[in-house]
Amino acid sequence: MNKKFKKVIEISYAMAGRKKAVQRCKHFSFIFYKNKLLSIGSNNYKTHPFNLKFNYVNRQKNKISSFVGTHSEMKAFLKLRKKNCEGLTLINTRINRNNEIDYSKPCRGCCDMIKSLNFKEVYFSNKKGSFDFLKMEIHN
Repeated sequence: MNKKFKKVIEISYAMAGRKKAVQRCKHFSFIFYKNKLLSIGSNNYKTHPFNLKFNYVNRQKNKISSFVGTHSEMKAFLKLRKKNCEGLTLINTRINRNNEIDYSKPCRGCCDMIKSLNFKEVYFSNKKGSFDFLKMEIHN
């Protein structure tokens, strides 16, 4: 596992220990330029007006952008304060209720946002504790 992935796992566990236990799992998103960490975001229940720009839907395909919480990917992007993420890498992690690294593939709304922001690469943690590359066309 490369240094960047080890670093995000270490930080995820450190941050998960500081978060309130009201959420069943904790998602974290990290934005890097090469090996430099630029921003970290975590999920929360508060909504954000920026959600309305993207296609957040539930399992029944109903649009939920107006009341879905702020996902970690969006939180990391908002903290970054850029309009374009070209050349940047996004890495997602999830710590489940058993304090284990778990599956953290971005949802449809976050994929919509990631594509519009032109991220160079996107990775997410899997159930094995390693990382998968997001296989979607993320450049316009």
